[in-house]
Amino acid sequence: MSKAGFGVAIAMILFTSLSCGESGDSANEAPPVAQAAGEEDDPAMPSAEQAANRQDGHGGVDAGAPNPQGDAGAASLGGAWAALRAARDGIAADIASGALDGVHPKAEPLPQLAQRVLELSTELEPDKRARVEGAVEQVARVADALHGVADAGNAARSAEELARLDSLLELIAGQYPAGALDLSSGALPAARTHDHARHDHSAMSALPGHDHTSRSLAAVDAPAEVTVVVTASEFAFEPSTIALRAGVPTRIELDNRGAAVEHSLLVHAPSGGDWIHLHAAAKGTDADTFQIDTPGSYEILCTIPGHTEAGMAGKLVVAAR
Repeated sequence: MSKAGFGVAIAMILFTSLSCGESGDSANEAPPVAQAAGEEDDPAMPSAEQAANRQDGHGGVDAGAPNPQGDAGAASLGGAWAALRAARDGIAADIASGALDGVHPKAEPLPQLAQRVLELSTELEPDKRARVEGAVEQVARVADALHGVADAGNAARSAEELARLDSLLELIAGQYPAGALDLSSGALPAARTHDHARHDHSAMSALPGHDHTSRSLAAVDAPAEVTVVVTASEFAFEPSTIALRAGVPTRIELDNRGAAVEHSLLVHAPSGGDWIHLHAAAKGTDADTFQIDTPGSYEILCTIPGHTEAGMAGKLVVAAR
């Protein structure tokens, strides 16, 4: 069996177990599914094809499918996270191979899988749990978008939505202590870290306020008279308020101290477009010199999906010279 097929099968199996988790062991008491005439018993792990045959077309899976971890593993935070990651990997495999007709059924359970991770995150600090909750809400929107663009056969948009999903999963993972999302057994593949070399900024540029194709409107080539360093982390800017003087060329440096998550710093121009837009990979930096001539107070955002909702925002105050 291919790695992609195995990941898909595991996602389907754990989705069933997670959906039934609230009823304890009642799933084990369910009557067996009727066997089709001529179909042989298959005690082994189902192949991707067998798992697909058990789907109802919208992510539903035969409740009798074997669970390699047992009920306890499926009910663990690590098991829930592994199921969510396995669903993501199955979607990525379909997009990479051009099999977009397989994306819809794999994306269908994403909101419930993400919700299950949230439900099992009882030990998180309130602020971190709130960030996970915001990201889980965004996962549902991404799943809906994946349905639409994949069903329409739009490979570029499907890759874009997958990139948004990856950012949300990074946001979620960043709220937990090291090892909290690990499985207690090696039955499932570990979650993969996001490969920034594969991150397609041309696709992300289609998102509102996330344009990497042109220089920011307030960027200038004049020598900077002032330098401001802004530190980005999960999930805040420091300082959260940036003070500039109108008409003064100012170098702004975005220093991303995040361990695994990219961040951006965006200020929209009142008339449209981006006055300021910097983007830094995890542990990376970005900088440019800007000059804004209009005094006022303007909102600073991080354009990575889910980050603003997690509280990553600030203010740019431009004072008259």
